[in-house]
Formats: sequence, C-alpha cells, structure tokens
Amino acid sequence: MIMKTLKTTGLIAILCTISSLVLSACGAGAPATPTADPGAVYTMAAATVQAQLTQAAAANPTAEPPTPTVEVKATNTPAPSPTVEMAMQPTPPFGNVTAAAGTPMATALATSASGINPYLAPTSAQPAGYKMGDYAEWQYNIPADNAIYYPGNAFQMEVGFKNVGTITWTENYALNFIGGTQMSGITSIPLKTTVKPGEKAIFITDLHAPGEPNTANTPYYKSLWELVNQSGAPVINGRVFIQIIVKRE
Repeated sequence: MIMKTLKTTGLIAILCTISSLVLSACGAGAPATPTADPGAVYTMAAATVQAQLTQAAAANPTAEPPTPTVEVKATNTPAPSPTVEMAMQPTPPFGNVTAAAGTPMATALATSASGINPYLAPTSAQPAGYKMGDYAEWQYNIPADNAIYYPGNAFQMEVGFKNVGTITWTENYALNFIGGTQMSGITSIPLKTTVKPGEKAIFITDLHAPGEPNTANTPYYKSLWELVNQSGAPVINGRVFIQIIVKRE
C-alpha cells in the first residue's frame, strides 16, 4: 500500500515539473501586452452601449402613446315646463234666432244681476235665495230687435226660456222688469205653472211704444227683463232685453 502511494506521488511531481517547463516556455516567447489607450477604451465602451441600446430598441419597439379619451359630460336636459290647464268657458247655450221677416232676434245678456259670469260655477258671492243648479236657456223673444213702431203703439212681448238646470221652476218664478225703458205699468210677469228640467216656459205681456220718436242721441228704446225664482234671486242666464225703434212715419 505504501509503495502504491509513493508511485502516485512521484507521478504527480513529474507532471507538475513538466507543466512548469511548458508554461515558462510559452511565457518567454509571447510578446509583451501593449498598454491600452484610455480614449479607445471609452470609444469602444460607448459603441458597445449604443449597439446594446439599438438591439434593445429593435427587440422592444416604442409603443405609440394611447389616444386620450375625451370624457363627455352629460348635458342637463331642462325639465319640461308644466302644462297649465286652462278651465274652458262654456259657450253660451243660446244663439241668434231669426224672425219670420229675417230680422235676428235679441240675444239674452251674458251676466246675471249680481254681475257674476253666469257660465262659471256659482260661488258663495251669489245673492241670497240663489239655488245651485238653477239655469235657464234663452229660446226667443218677440218682437225682434229694432222692430219699428209708431209712438204709443201697443204690442205684445213674448219671451221663451228653457229650464236646463236641475231645479224645477214653480208658479212663483217670474220675469221681472229691471231697467231701461219701462213700456207699461207691468213690472213682473208670473210664471203661473210648473216647469221641470228640460221643459220650456213662456212669458207674455202687453207693452206700449214710447210717445217720443227716437233721435240720433237715442236711436232705440231698450227694456231689460230678468227671470227670478220665488225668493227673487236671479236664475242664471235668465236675462233678456226688448229693443225697438219708434218713428212717426
């Protein structure tokens, strides 16, 4: 065992000696390494860095910047203007009636004695004795408007109304004279009958034309009448007038 170890050690020593000789020979024949120029070193380093940057740029192309997103702000839509509901005024329930001679008859007046619009819903301002739902509709009147009479001539007045309300008219309802030219001593014409809703009432009386003819200042005479209930309160739409012209020839 000792002999084997000695042989191995000697072999290693021989190999080391041979290696030293070879290295010495190589070192003696090789030329001396020249001293490097610092400027050249920097130039080569810069070129190397530039080449690496170029390769990196080729491998990772520059991405285009994203297009900015424009944020659209919601526009406040104006709220629609509130619709104002207008209360419709009912059309007067009567119109002009043409007489046999072709002359239009008088149209019933549009306001009540209290001055309240009769087409509006009744309010607490109505006169005492007023009845809710007590409405009349003018039908006709005789004579027609602007009928011509001689001074003092007698003629008959006839007025027709229809009960279009919900109240039954009693015999105590009346057509009363309320203004204008008084053409007789009669100031109230009683109904003398019962008129239910939907039925018609007729008032008749005798009148006389005034004794003086009309002039430019007074081109006609007008007599104003109104339908009232048993309490004396006006019936809505119950006004009517008689208008005549007095001439000597």
